[in-house]
Amino acid sequence: MGSVFSVSISGDALITQGCTYIVHQAGYLRGLPNKLDDLRSALNELEAVRNDVQRRVDVTEHGGNVKRLDLVQAWLTSVDDSLSEARALIEAANENNGCFCCTVERYKFGKRIVNKKGQLTELASKGVSFDVVGERLATKPATLRPSEPLVGVETEFEEIWRCFKDDHVGVIGLYGMGGVGKTTLLTEIHNKLARSTISFDYVIWVDVKRNQTLDEVQVSIGKKLGLDEAMLASKNEHDKYEDISRILNGKKFILLLDNLWERFDLLKAGVPRPNEDNGCKILFTTRSEFLCGQMEAHKKIKIGCLDPDKVWELFCNKVRDDAVVNHPDIIALAKSVVKECGGLPLALVTVGRAMATKKTPQEWSHVIATLQRSASEFSGMEKEVLLLLKFSYDSLPNDAIKACLLRLALHPESSEVIKRAMIEEWFWCTEGLKSDHDAVDYMHLGYDIIRTLLSTCLLEQAADDERFVRMHDVVRDMVLWVSSECGKQKNTYLVEAELGLQKVPGVGKWNNARVVSLMYNKIEEITEEPVCPNLEEICLGHNSLKKIAPGFFSSMGALRVLDLSHNEGLTELPLEVCQLVSLENINLEYTGIRRLPVELRKLVKLKVLDITGTSQLTVIPRHVLSSLSALRALRMAECGSTNQMQEDNVIQEDNVISGGNELLIDEVRQLSNLIVIDLTLRCDHAFSLFLSFKDLMICTKALSIQRLKDSTSLDIMFLDVAKNLDCLSISDCENLASLSITTQTETQNAKASGRIIGRGSTIKQWPCFKKLLEIQVESCPNLKDLTVMSFAPNLEIVAIIFCDGIEKVIATTDLVGHAGEAAIPFAKLRTLVLLNLPQLTSICDETLPFPVLNKVVVLCCPRLKSLPVNSRRAEGPKIKMWTEENSWNGLQWENEATANTFATDFDISSIFKDKPERKQWW
Repeated sequence: MGSVFSVSISGDALITQGCTYIVHQAGYLRGLPNKLDDLRSALNELEAVRNDVQRRVDVTEHGGNVKRLDLVQAWLTSVDDSLSEARALIEAANENNGCFCCTVERYKFGKRIVNKKGQLTELASKGVSFDVVGERLATKPATLRPSEPLVGVETEFEEIWRCFKDDHVGVIGLYGMGGVGKTTLLTEIHNKLARSTISFDYVIWVDVKRNQTLDEVQVSIGKKLGLDEAMLASKNEHDKYEDISRILNGKKFILLLDNLWERFDLLKAGVPRPNEDNGCKILFTTRSEFLCGQMEAHKKIKIGCLDPDKVWELFCNKVRDDAVVNHPDIIALAKSVVKECGGLPLALVTVGRAMATKKTPQEWSHVIATLQRSASEFSGMEKEVLLLLKFSYDSLPNDAIKACLLRLALHPESSEVIKRAMIEEWFWCTEGLKSDHDAVDYMHLGYDIIRTLLSTCLLEQAADDERFVRMHDVVRDMVLWVSSECGKQKNTYLVEAELGLQKVPGVGKWNNARVVSLMYNKIEEITEEPVCPNLEEICLGHNSLKKIAPGFFSSMGALRVLDLSHNEGLTELPLEVCQLVSLENINLEYTGIRRLPVELRKLVKLKVLDITGTSQLTVIPRHVLSSLSALRALRMAECGSTNQMQEDNVIQEDNVISGGNELLIDEVRQLSNLIVIDLTLRCDHAFSLFLSFKDLMICTKALSIQRLKDSTSLDIMFLDVAKNLDCLSISDCENLASLSITTQTETQNAKASGRIIGRGSTIKQWPCFKKLLEIQVESCPNLKDLTVMSFAPNLEIVAIIFCDGIEKVIATTDLVGHAGEAAIPFAKLRTLVLLNLPQLTSICDETLPFPVLNKVVVLCCPRLKSLPVNSRRAEGPKIKMWTEENSWNGLQWENEATANTFATDFDISSIFKDKPERKQWW
């Protein structure tokens, strides 16, 4: 049987307990107004206690390296919640005026008020009982971060460390392309600070993400200062500012910001500006030199790619197998692999790790082929390198800048390109083909784009000539990868430039192509007939082309840009080209083309035609050029065969480049959309015709004036009208004795009387030919000087060749003082070529600074005994000079100090060897 459990309770006790319970519950129904008053009192008391505790927390945290207790933070959070609930109850009672529709509701509401009042009283009691509200953090201001050994940036590291000891340098910007090692360097700086005895209250590291807001950066900084992340996240920007500034004001800190993409106003974040008094430092990394300026950096330090010896060291560290990299059959291959990485540490590390398992020469050869063909196909390259660099590409402000970058990617690896040439190519292959684009200032726009690309480290300045830029090989790989939709569309951009190809790639590669670049190869003949209906551009320049088979262009109906330039063996333009009605740009520069076909007039959409330097061209049929009504740019400097242009050459009515090119003037002036033209004029009459058409003069960018027989003096005031002319060539003018200037107000009278105002004359209105960058004078035996070129302040290239009568380049500086911006002749001159000038005794009587001169060619100038340079020139770039040994030894200097300076300033090693080809002088 189960047991029985019984409880005995007396009847009186039971009645008493029941009555007590009923009375207690009934209390919730009575005296509601008094209970609300009690709740308000408890609320006010708790608010006062909360404020006292919060004030104690703030004072404690203000001392730095102190964090509030989790128990205190939990109490503050609970208090805020309870106060909110209490206010809601009071508000509900006020809305109902204390009246409820039934006894049950009144009972429930009274019970909630009593319970909430008890909760507030308990919280207030607990808050008063806090003896300690915070705890001190570890005294070490920074902890070590995982790091890689530094390779090749030791100099930059020491420079940064010196900045920490320099009170005048508070903000330091490290900039460089992605993957170059900025974060590695910053990490090593951080770790040295953690180990250092240098006294800083805080060392704060913040990883900055793209598109991160100031509010998010404040949270990251606040966390490093010991502030609660949840509390920070709940506050607005101003409150976070007060928290951060309260801690940092009066403290000595170092703030390390890694990977800045845009300017942050750190003052708004609560971070005091470093100055000599507070001794604080801010060090940040970025890919943009421009951002260094926006952040008001006192010191900018560029982090570049590694030197060759350091490249090999880093690569071997990652391969970690001496037996492999020192293998007699592998070491040369390994160095080829290293070369493909271009000194970029991230690429070297990625490739080096992948190569650690490659043991045979065949495997290494395969890797080289892969890297040359498409770096994205190499293991790890896409994810670890190309995606990182793509961030820089994606951050470019607009598509025009991206298009300019892509133009350079079509060129061979590691090639250096003249900025002006790059701008011309970019504009006339992209933006300039848009009918609504204003091309007036496209050069200025182009230089702005190049500055942006240099600032973001997607382009690099050439080491010895700032006129040139280059693209890092890995950046080029990234740009081509992005252009193929990150590798999803293979061969959309088929780029195999300067790979030694002797024939074009197989037709299978052409099917999806939009752009093909095969420039700088050794292709002599094209026999293939590829099917490429989507092809918009093909670059076959700088090959050895002699023949293009019929049918090659047959499926290229969408082709817009055709480049056949620098193929001197190509003597005729395939007639198939004249059927490509979508063509907008044809480049036949420096080809062997002998005539332009009449059928060319069918290309009604053609906007750019370049036949510069086609010295074998003998015929351009009449009405062909004028039929190309859409032409915006016509480049034909030095165009036409010199073999058939004899002194008695007559005009052929059906050939616009016969005679002295008089018919050409009439032909091109009919082109109403023309913006840019380069011209060659070969007689006095043609030049006079040119001067009679102002619109044509304004369009002219390059002008070659030849064989002026009737002129003893050339008035260059026409440059004032031809305001966009940047290149002027004067040659084969046997009677020309002087270049002169007439006043604008007296031009007509001067011409009528034959009076020319030149040296020593008083000119009321002095000109300034700002656009002129290059002048070449050749085979003008009676010309004495080029003094008037003092009025071209931006000249970069001056070449004087086979001028027997030249005695001085600038015969007097009397005019210079009146020339405004041209006060210092040749202030921007970079290249000076003096060739076969038997009477030349000096360049100028006075010494000139030549601040940027870096290339001088002096050959067959036996009477030239001095160069007009002084000791101040030593501050400029090193000068490369080509001359005969006896000419160098016979030079006289301003004084011994100048002679000693230039003995080291000139690149003497280049004087007696490596004489450049004539085309390299420019």
